[in-house]
Amino acid sequence: MKKFTLLLILLLSIFARVDASAQHYLKKRTVGAVEGQIGIGLATAANSIAAFGDSRQGVDVDVEVRYNFAALPFDLGLNFSICAINRGEQNATAAKYFQFGSRSLMATTHYNFLQTHNVSPFVGIGAGVAWCDLSKTGSKGSVHPIFAPQVGVEIFDRLRVSISYKLYEKANNHLVVGVGFVVGGKKR
Repeated sequence: MKKFTLLLILLLSIFARVDASAQHYLKKRTVGAVEGQIGIGLATAANSIAAFGDSRQGVDVDVEVRYNFAALPFDLGLNFSICAINRGEQNATAAKYFQFGSRSLMATTHYNFLQTHNVSPFVGIGAGVAWCDLSKTGSKGSVHPIFAPQVGVEIFDRLRVSISYKLYEKANNHLVVGVGFVVGGKKR
């Protein structure tokens, strides 16, 4: 019985210590629960394709909604993006460009580290599904799984500058350097 009582006291003291640490962290970092982001970025085709020699930069527009965990430096979100990149046909007598357009819907998560009052660097990943208007085989309307690592920084709780690499189908893989405006989720 004495061992059981000692074990119970030890466990209660450990849980009390963990709870005190969590309460200290909560007091130190408090953010709004939900935030949204509207962003635009410069998209660059990542892969060369034999049939398409020249690649021009395009645009990637996205909307994201995130839930911020108050006690942890993580968030979970849902991202919808639309991208268009132009590729030129190789060996064409006249300049002929095809638009490689895509839409994607991804679940996202970000880890915020080394946070200060005005700057919050983050790394994140997204995974979901992408719909491509045109693919490397010339087929239209194809659907592919998508994976997107991301790194960036949030400045003054309102401006997010990031670099992401969207991997889903060889003709549509692209690197995005983007800027987003954040609404909600402000630190308190």
